[in-house]
Amino acid sequence: MERSKRREKPATRWDAQWDRQLENVIRSRAARKRWPSTLEEFPAGNRLGQWVHRQRDLKARGRLSKERARRLESIGFPWGKPDEREGNWQEQYRHLRDYRKRHPREWPFAREEFPEGNRLGLWVWRQRQNFARKILSKARRAALEKMGFPLVLPDSWEGHYQTLKAYRAKRPDAWPKAREEFPAGNRLGLWCHLQRCAYKAGKLPPDRFAKLDRIGFQWSVKNLGWLKYYGQIQDYKRKHPAKWPALEAAVLKDKKLISWSSTQRHKRKLKKLDKEKIALLDKLGFKW
Repeated sequence: MERSKRREKPATRWDAQWDRQLENVIRSRAARKRWPSTLEEFPAGNRLGQWVHRQRDLKARGRLSKERARRLESIGFPWGKPDEREGNWQEQYRHLRDYRKRHPREWPFAREEFPEGNRLGLWVWRQRQNFARKILSKARRAALEKMGFPLVLPDSWEGHYQTLKAYRAKRPDAWPKAREEFPAGNRLGLWCHLQRCAYKAGKLPPDRFAKLDRIGFQWSVKNLGWLKYYGQIQDYKRKHPAKWPALEAAVLKDKKLISWSSTQRHKRKLKKLDKEKIALLDKLGFKW
């Protein structure tokens, strides 16, 4: 009797915490109709998925008490580690179906979130990438095709090229920045970046290179910053033709133009300024 009493230990705060996590598992299961994945939090801030993983690990190493194992088994807890990648794929597939119900004429774009916080657009992009690389399973391909998912997007290069021409007509002194959209929602800046990447990798078709080169496409992003200030020099000279070579800070939107002009003079002295840039500045009557 004495020994039995000595073995009975009062509940500790760790026991109470374990009980709370078990209750969280039950609540999570009831709300989400599945077992928590490793990185899942429930409720917010509580890493329940890691706790679940820990129970499986302790059981496998024979370090989980029989009482705790029994209580987990009583709620149907699966000891085998689930294929979380497959579970995540199925979950994203369900999100895609829900998205289509809400937007029957659209598919998620690359950075779109649905529901909020879930990067469904990125998942959609990966399915197309996996299909192109021939690593998308037949079952997943069939499931996507069943809902009419376009695994191969139509070539939209010409459309983006025409949009770029429209952009240049509106802003002849600029090229789209990497994150710039034109019109709203169309990531023209990213498209331009991809053309430069394809050109550097030797993967841009000659006909496309010729069309871009014909409109003066800037193949090096380093020139974009230079052209920005060159455009400001042009504007300054149009508005203040008599004030050359002095650039008055009071009338400049960007005070960096003054130091930029000094840099051009210094680079020319060091013979580090491209001949093309010197010619453009000479055309404006730039005072060296």
